[in-house]
Amino acid sequence: MDQTKGKQYMLSALKRQHMDRVPTTVLIGPYCSRLTQYSVREILTDARKSAAAHLAFHDRFKPDSLIVYNDIYLEAEAIGCELEFPENGISHPKTLLLDNKSVLARLKVPDPKKDGRIPYFIEVCERVSTHVRKAAALGLGHSGPWNIAMHLRGTESLLLDTFSDPAFVHELMKFSTEVVRTMGDALIEAGFSPSLGEASASCSLISPQIYHEFIKPYHKELCSYFRSKKRFMSLHICGKIDPIMEDILETGIYLLSLDAGSSLQKLTQLANRKLVIMGNVPTTHFSSGTRKEMEASIRQCIETAAAESGYILASGCEIPFDSTEDRIEHFFEYSRQYGREYMAELNAD
Repeated sequence: MDQTKGKQYMLSALKRQHMDRVPTTVLIGPYCSRLTQYSVREILTDARKSAAAHLAFHDRFKPDSLIVYNDIYLEAEAIGCELEFPENGISHPKTLLLDNKSVLARLKVPDPKKDGRIPYFIEVCERVSTHVRKAAALGLGHSGPWNIAMHLRGTESLLLDTFSDPAFVHELMKFSTEVVRTMGDALIEAGFSPSLGEASASCSLISPQIYHEFIKPYHKELCSYFRSKKRFMSLHICGKIDPIMEDILETGIYLLSLDAGSSLQKLTQLANRKLVIMGNVPTTHFSSGTRKEMEASIRQCIETAAAESGYILASGCEIPFDSTEDRIEHFFEYSRQYGREYMAELNAD
């Protein structure tokens, strides 16, 4: 086991400084509940049980960063969307709040201190941070403005709105951006940094033009806002983002979590040391991949992005609920082994 704390490895990447190995972590997802007797429903509704599940993951695998999991509907629920919570499945809305567009005028930005499960999420972050802050960095994620807009309006309707009623889409994005800003302020007050998840902004779902016109301006605005609070903003987008990489870089984000569907090589070249990059290991390796497949992906990621520093090896997205302990363990063991071998060879040159 490393004598150096995981937190130091993460900070080295954020500062673009090399250490003796490449920092490594995973996006946990609901898998952490499987290391406890708690169901997914319990960890999504009970801060104590959620913290216990996260800490069980930390104690078992010792990631350099422990990334706190919550479902993607946290903000939509706080705005007024009623959710269903399957025992061991992901929560989902019962109905859409904005099935009728006129309802937007009546929606209010939630109060992070009392509305929905936002207080629960902040409590989870605080409980986890108390136990791991000396050993590991703490990461977290909350929905970005486009995700929130999608959750309120619905995927098909919002995509049609970009053609038929762009003014409404911008009004909705202004509202959801204010929600993100308020959520970010609450997290900053609690001692954390904003980290946005925008699963719906993938080019697997939207066109580059939609990102450029309806999402990029609000990402840019949020980056500027949080920078004024002396906090950097990170971003995760699921799926393929190659066609919008340049637009994303122009928003001013500090860290981008890259899914396996996107080109790490292209992003590394475009970023030109101006961005901390994380991720790109296929999540399928954690549930059904072979050891050789896992090792090949780890080597490819490190060899593609680690030489310039500012790279964190990680799963491209949340590891699946049916991930296996032996695969997760092998990911961390081989990542540390090869990450150390690579840095030793790099420093020798």
